[in-house]
Amino acid sequence: MNPHYKESVIVFGLVAPVLLVVIGLGLGVHFQGKMENTYEARRNHHQTFKILERERGALEQNVQSQAPHMHRWMALFEQPAATTVNTFFREFQNEFDATHFQQTAFRPTSTAGGIGGASKQPSSQLHFSFRGTFRALQTAFLELETRMPQLQLDSIKLSRASNQNVLNANVVYTTWQKQ
Repeated sequence: MNPHYKESVIVFGLVAPVLLVVIGLGLGVHFQGKMENTYEARRNHHQTFKILERERGALEQNVQSQAPHMHRWMALFEQPAATTVNTFFREFQNEFDATHFQQTAFRPTSTAGGIGGASKQPSSQLHFSFRGTFRALQTAFLELETRMPQLQLDSIKLSRASNQNVLNANVVYTTWQKQ
């Protein structure tokens, strides 16, 4: 072999191919790691998606099962709250004699105040005054708030009446209305 070609043959025949193979293997290992990381990330994303999809399905079923309650709730917003509440207290008053429970005043206001004044949701206030025993007042408020969940107690002032067994209650409810 010609000594002038010896260096070229070594460089291009041995060193360059080995260097290209080493670079190719290095790039292959590097991209294989990237592909494995991408595959793991996508697999984890897919598993998370499937879990969230199952949870979404369960939530949709829960919402569907609550639909009758939501329709009842929305129907409450359609009715005038002042009339409904006043009717409720008149019916409730029939269950007790006047010494145990008596509605003494009722004044609805169309202006939003208290809690309702601080929100953008339309609301009005209902002012009530009652005289009754603690148990009768407690039962009345419990039944009212159970039947009409759109009411929110804004304030209550209790004072002792001249009769020691009876309380005077001044109550203000905020009633939420449909927009």
